[in-house]
Amino acid sequence: MSSTLLGKMEPRIWTRPLRKLTPETSLGYEVIDFARSILGIELRPWQQWLLVHALELMPDGSYRFRRVIVLVARQNGKTMLASVLACWWLLVDSLRHPERVPPVKFKIVGTAQNLDIAREPWAQVKMWCDPEPDTEEAGDLAVPALQDNTAKVSDTNGKEYIQSKKLAQYEIRAAKNARGKPAARVLMDELREQQTWVAWNATSQTTKSFWSGQLWGISNAGDGTSVVLKAQRDAGIAQITEWDKYVEDGLQDAEEYANSHDVSIGLFEWSAPDGCALDDPEALCQANPSIGFGGMTVQSLASDAAGMTETGFRTEVLCQWVTADVDTYLDPDKWKRGTDAGSSIEDGGRIVLGIDTTADGSVTWVAAAGLRADGLPHVEAVTRRDGMMWVPKLLKRIRDTTGANEVAIQGRGCRAVDLIDPLAELGFQVDSIDGPRLGASTGQFRDRVREEKLRHLPQPAIDEAVSAGVARKLGDVEVWDRNNSMMDISGLIAETYALYGLEMFEASNGSVTASAYAEHGLMVL
Repeated sequence: MSSTLLGKMEPRIWTRPLRKLTPETSLGYEVIDFARSILGIELRPWQQWLLVHALELMPDGSYRFRRVIVLVARQNGKTMLASVLACWWLLVDSLRHPERVPPVKFKIVGTAQNLDIAREPWAQVKMWCDPEPDTEEAGDLAVPALQDNTAKVSDTNGKEYIQSKKLAQYEIRAAKNARGKPAARVLMDELREQQTWVAWNATSQTTKSFWSGQLWGISNAGDGTSVVLKAQRDAGIAQITEWDKYVEDGLQDAEEYANSHDVSIGLFEWSAPDGCALDDPEALCQANPSIGFGGMTVQSLASDAAGMTETGFRTEVLCQWVTADVDTYLDPDKWKRGTDAGSSIEDGGRIVLGIDTTADGSVTWVAAAGLRADGLPHVEAVTRRDGMMWVPKLLKRIRDTTGANEVAIQGRGCRAVDLIDPLAELGFQVDSIDGPRLGASTGQFRDRVREEKLRHLPQPAIDEAVSAGVARKLGDVEVWDRNNSMMDISGLIAETYALYGLEMFEASNGSVTASAYAEHGLMVL
């Protein structure tokens, strides 16, 4: 292997531009010049390439991409790229269109699952901009031109922000606290760590009210638990595939395509091809574009393989998505055949709610089951929220709206049992799933899927759980295995209990309240 090999500037998977990229059609050139002339930083070729392509402009001067998803192996310079971009956003881009987005409303939010990760690029920008450096060493690294344009820096824990003299602001938050005021720019680091949709759903909406708002999600490759990153990557690949179908095959030109298709997601992935050898020089260069620029070499990366698991090496160094070879309890293909976007419980029909909580009690799911007009059972996830104490109040509200008064829940040996007494005190009929019923409910759910006699909505979190959920032996039967499944399957378990309650228990009052389901809908996610 030659030490002169260089990392690949161009990613393996990427979204094509709508037009030739020049300083007039991409602001990436401006960022590169800002880094060079103001910060004294010569960005690496892959970083320059990415900025030029990701900051493509539409004819009206707005950014083409509302979402930019970047995947690249670790230690390739993601943090420096994010720091340069955030600094330029704060002190240059915030001034570009004051008539549309005044600087005082131009907020940049940096977030990650761990606040320390979000703090890394913020701390670099602080070092460049802080008009009152903490130490003499920090002062030596500051950039006077940026200090002159910075009004205030606050590094108080929980209130960390940098404010320009024009009142644009760059602040950081932990993902769980990311909900807040609208943001013109969002920088999400380590997107692979988001295993639920809470942070994404809250933060991704903050840019929508802004003209030319933009969100960047930067990460290494994910795994079966990285539901948010997988969904964004899948959406980007779907757009690339659609582009190839129409533009690359000559059915439409780029302008015609943009006028009739969504072109707002940019996916840029530096990753090794699937199935490559761990020490393949070309594969290492494709996933690590910084090889040959600094201390990283093909040899140094290849030598790391001896001290890592193959799965870890492929994920961390080759930026490959590695799905464990798991014998899932449900057949994902059979499950997919039961998907019906228009499925619903028959209006006025009986509704049984199912509840399950993760082993540590951190997350609780509520699901519902009922019969459709054609007699087939329907299941769906109703909501997923952190903690448990909110459940009785929400279920009472659902009952007031739909008449659903039955709750199916595991009767012992799990955190959810703490909800049984409060629900019973509220007058709910509690169908206890315990003992032999645990295995019976799990087996019954699989039978309905296998027989294609179950219908459900397309819900990505549940679909992912189906592809990751495994069972374990409990005596002579099989039950859901929360601990060994590749991701949280509590929503799937809640659906299992709801279906079992529907088919194996009877409503104690012998009647069903007329449901408002068809008019209002049951989904409260």
